[in-house]
Amino acid sequence: MSVLALSSTPTAGVSGPDALLVNTAGLDLILPCWNPSDNWVNMLAQHYQEVQQLMEHVPIQLIVVNDGSTQNFTAAQIFQLETVIPGIIVVNYAANRGKGYAVREGVKMARYDLQVYTDLDFPFGVEAVKHAYDKLLSGADVVAGERGAAYLDRLPRKRRIITRISRMMNQYVLQLKVADAQAGLKGFNKYGKAVLLSTKIDGFLYDSEFMYRAGKSRQLRIAPVTVHCRAGIRFSSFKIKLLLKEFRNYLRIIAANQG
Repeated sequence: MSVLALSSTPTAGVSGPDALLVNTAGLDLILPCWNPSDNWVNMLAQHYQEVQQLMEHVPIQLIVVNDGSTQNFTAAQIFQLETVIPGIIVVNYAANRGKGYAVREGVKMARYDLQVYTDLDFPFGVEAVKHAYDKLLSGADVVAGERGAAYLDRLPRKRRIITRISRMMNQYVLQLKVADAQAGLKGFNKYGKAVLLSTKIDGFLYDSEFMYRAGKSRQLRIAPVTVHCRAGIRFSSFKIKLLLKEFRNYLRIIAANQG
């Protein structure tokens, strides 16, 4: 994957203000996406402005990863993105690989000492990004969002059952150090980053694999950060085919646990 200057012409690979990746004080904010909503560019610009206002003294590099979208991620939208958010890095590839793969590709482009990733629509609001960042500044190596019991009440019935089962397996089978591994917000420093990049699962369960691997290290300090879904968030449903694929991924994690 190459590093290219962002232009109005669509290109495969990575685009950004320059090809030199450096580590300095600041935050990389990584947003994976797949088939975003129609108005996603304007909404992202609004959320990014709110993050900047909330963290006005923190240098922030925004990294958006397009995980093989088949709609709403066009050359025109990339050009619009460059216009409203100068300096943005866009990682763009044609084939849908899964959220875990997308996050890792975004993390590879990190410029700063600390990273936070969340979903493109900021489901937990912009304050959650700052809370995760503050936890990292306080000495945590990995920060994991925890949605709590109230989150379950807002889920559709099918997804609520799946989430309960996942949490029980994470607690009793994998014995994770966090109660909610699947919350779509994580933060980490260079030590947590190395663990994240060592994960292999491309789908949604990369979060569990990440938390499992991080928990196996006695040196890493893992801290939870309470998050709440903002108003207006819509919850997607899981298809049977996807569930079966993720179940196989879970068996991979369990096999590593037994090994």
